[in-house]
Amino acid sequence: MKQKRAAGRIMLAIALVLTVFYLFPLILMLINSFKTTGQFTSNPFSLPTSLRLSNYEQALVQMHFFTALRNSLVLTVSVCAIISVLGAMAAYVVSRVKSRFVSVLYYLMIASMCAPFQAYMIPLVKLYASTLGFNNSLLPVIYIGVGLNVAFSIFLIRGFLNSTPVEIDQAALIDGCTSTQLFFRIILPMLTPIQVTLLVFVAMGIWNDYLLSSLFLNTQEMRTLPMMIRVFCAQYSNDYSPMMAGLVMSITPMLLFYLVCQKQILEGVVQGSVKG
Repeated sequence: MKQKRAAGRIMLAIALVLTVFYLFPLILMLINSFKTTGQFTSNPFSLPTSLRLSNYEQALVQMHFFTALRNSLVLTVSVCAIISVLGAMAAYVVSRVKSRFVSVLYYLMIASMCAPFQAYMIPLVKLYASTLGFNNSLLPVIYIGVGLNVAFSIFLIRGFLNSTPVEIDQAALIDGCTSTQLFFRIILPMLTPIQVTLLVFVAMGIWNDYLLSSLFLNTQEMRTLPMMIRVFCAQYSNDYSPMMAGLVMSITPMLLFYLVCQKQILEGVVQGSVKG
């Protein structure tokens, strides 16, 4: 019994240390958002002598925050909405249809996840921006964002669906449901925990993306929040304190989304790991 208690205390201590290491950069960023740039450069680990709220005002103006926030929201919500439907539909087919052709397509999609985006980003820009003229628009970013995440969504949801009894589908069809009604009224509501988990991963990736957006979005009116952080970076110096304030405001929506959906995220991860 004493050994178990000692082991539990050790695990708790390790968890606390890891939590401190994880939260320390966030706390440091929040603290420095209230200091002047001179105070930041002289000692970034010191506490602010006064709360300098003007950094947030400066960040709002220089970043054109609300315009960038709108672009980030449109981009993230569009990709997540498309992924949640297309990924679930494709995963349902892969899970239920026992066909060699479907299996080959599924494993090809999984194999595509191994290729880094940097390997084919130049051909994508050449095709969509130069050839097709989709430049300085959110449409190609949304389209490519869906393509980059659909294989992961199928992989995650398929593992969840493989554990659900096929008898549910058969009973619904016997009761008179069409295939469309079966999916949207029965299967899709069952996927809520794993869908929320998936959407958090996808939303965080799209929200924080800089590389893909920078390839297509050129004007200030179309840029997203990660791109607008660069307005504080000059050729010979950086305005660090307003940059910290901009970062705090940029991560707040995703942080709130994660906190609201935390219960569903944990449920989806546990069910996916056990059932998959």
